[in-house]
Amino acid sequence: MIGSFQHFRFSFREVAPTMNEVLEYVQSSGLDKEHPAVVFTEHVLEKLDNLQGICGGYVIKKNEPVLPTAGVVKIDDFTLHVGKQISRYLKDASYIALFLCTAGPDFSEITGKLNHEGDWMEAYLVDAIGSLTVENAMNTIWLNLAESMGKEGLKISNRYSPGYCNWDVSDQKILFQLIGDNPTGITLSKTCLMSPIKSVSGIIGIGKNLRRYKYGCKICNNQTCIYRKLIHE
Repeated sequence: MIGSFQHFRFSFREVAPTMNEVLEYVQSSGLDKEHPAVVFTEHVLEKLDNLQGICGGYVIKKNEPVLPTAGVVKIDDFTLHVGKQISRYLKDASYIALFLCTAGPDFSEITGKLNHEGDWMEAYLVDAIGSLTVENAMNTIWLNLAESMGKEGLKISNRYSPGYCNWDVSDQKILFQLIGDNPTGITLSKTCLMSPIKSVSGIIGIGKNLRRYKYGCKICNNQTCIYRKLIHE
């Protein structure tokens, strides 16, 4: 189970958001299929059909037991300051899967080009689709991990990322160090922002007695979190 980075690659069609997912994300759900906004969104989705570079994966590490009240996760002599909320969710995790996933650089390049040309609505939609695409890709990877661990009698947690659930984004540096060499092509800036922009990183708990908790949006102060939008907390 503990080993090298498990890599996944996707076509856009495999992980593209549905029309309904996009419309709901941009708060335009419930429109008739002939509505101009629906027709336009469908057109944008079709234009993105051949996008490349969507990939991700994870590496599994042993989790060193720590009191949940400490608000940390310890792996390979590194300490991730995840906060008491996440550490409580992972208190029964024997292992931690550290993940990276990206929708690739094309979304940012297309969005930048559209904004430069004044096509702001299309740029906004491409940006939204990019956010949903990387989430769908990572959800697919999460399901693969759940199935793989299930065969070993283990359960997995939800996924948690630096910058969310009150976990400081500066821990990206440690996360990337722990993952080491990976084939995703994601890089980290001095300010701990990932490139390509439409990328996610984080951790997933693994354990025999692990309980999967719902995302605690009501006690998290990040109002721009994509999970808050998707689960309507």
